Amino acid sequence: MDDINKLAVENRELKRLVHLMQNKATRNEALLHNFFEAELLMLSCSSLAELLNYLLNDFRQHFKLCAVGLVLFDPEETAQELLDSSSITLDQSHLRLLPTQQLLREIHPENRLFYGQPDSRLKQQVFEHSPVINSCAILPLIRENCLIGSLSLGSMDPDRYNQFLSYDYLSHLSSVVAVCIENCIRRETLQRLSSIDALTKTLNRRAFNLQLMRELKRSSRTDAPFACMLVDIDHFKRINDSFGHLTGDRVLRAVAELLKELVRDTDTVARYGGEEFAILLPGCDHSDALQVAENLRQKLHAYPFETHQGTVLNLSASFGFTICEPKDIATEDMNGLMEQLIHAADQALYQSKERGRNQTHFLTLNPKSSTPLIAEADQR
Repeated sequence: MDDINKLAVENRELKRLVHLMQNKATRNEALLHNFFEAELLMLSCSSLAELLNYLLNDFRQHFKLCAVGLVLFDPEETAQELLDSSSITLDQSHLRLLPTQQLLREIHPENRLFYGQPDSRLKQQVFEHSPVINSCAILPLIRENCLIGSLSLGSMDPDRYNQFLSYDYLSHLSSVVAVCIENCIRRETLQRLSSIDALTKTLNRRAFNLQLMRELKRSSRTDAPFACMLVDIDHFKRINDSFGHLTGDRVLRAVAELLKELVRDTDTVARYGGEEFAILLPGCDHSDALQVAENLRQKLHAYPFETHQGTVLNLSASFGFTICEPKDIATEDMNGLMEQLIHAADQALYQSKERGRNQTHFLTLNPKSSTPLIAEADQR
C-alpha cells in the first residue's frame, strides 16, 4: 500500500513538472513569436528615426519592459544629422550618441552580453533616467568586429534576467538590431547623397524637381496655391575672379544657409545650378511670395559676407517668381506644367537682371501656352 501511495505521489509530482514544462514551453514559444514579429518590424523600418522610435517606445511596451536604452557610436554625427532632419519627433532621453567608443568599451569590456542585476555604475551608464531597474540585459551591437552600440533592456522584476538562464534569443536580437541600424544609416546616407548638393547642403536640382512634382500634386489635392522662385547671385563671376573659388564657395554656402534660415520649415530651398537657387513656397499667393522674396533680397543685400582673405563683401541677388494656382494644374500633363513653372520663374529672373539686378519680378503662368505671359513687374 505504501508503494502505491508513493507511486501516486511521484505521479502527481511528475504531472506537475510536465505541466510546468508545458507552460514554460508555451511561454517561450510566445516569446519567440513576439521576437520574430519584432524582428520583421525592425527590418521593415525605412529610416533611423523610425527604427529608434520603435525600439525605445513600441518595443519597450510590447515586451513589458520598464526601460530601453540605446548608446550609439556616432563619430561623424551622421546618426544625429539623420535624426535632426527626420519628420519623426524622437524622445532622445534614452538615447546617447557618442563621438568615441570609451563608454561602450566600459559597458562591454569583452564585447559580451550582460544579464542580471546591474550595479550602481552600470545603472548610471545605461539607465540614467530610469533608476528602478532590478534586472537587465545589455546587448553589444557589433558590426564587422566593431562595437557600434549597446542596447539595454531593463525590468523591475529581479528574476526577468539572471545568470542562471540562457538567453540565446537575445544574442540573435543584438545581431538583428545592429544590422538594422547600419542598414538604415547607409540607406538614408545614400539617399541624402543622391539628393543633397555637396557644397551648400541644400537639395540638388534632381531632388528639387521631385519636390516640385509633389507640390503640384499637393496643390491639386488641397486646392492651395504655391510659389516657384529662382534666385541668382549678382556678379558672382567677379567674386570668383577677384577673390578666388574658395571665396566663391564660401559665399554659396553662406547664401544657402541664409535662405534656409529665413524661410519656413515647410518651404524648399535647392541649388538649381551654379550660383542659382530655387525655392518653393507652399500655400503662398502673389502678395505672400513677393513679401518673402523682398525680405530675402534685402537680408542678402545687408548681410556681411566674408571672403577667404577676411575682406567683407556686400552682395546682392536678383529674384524671379511665378505662382501656380490649383486651377492651372492639368493632371494629365504634370511634367509640362513643371517646365512652364520653371520657365516662368526663369523669365521673371531674367527681367530682374536685365533691368539692373538686385530686384524682384513676377511673371504670370499661362498653362495653356508654352510661353509665360509677362505681367506688370513687381520691381524694387
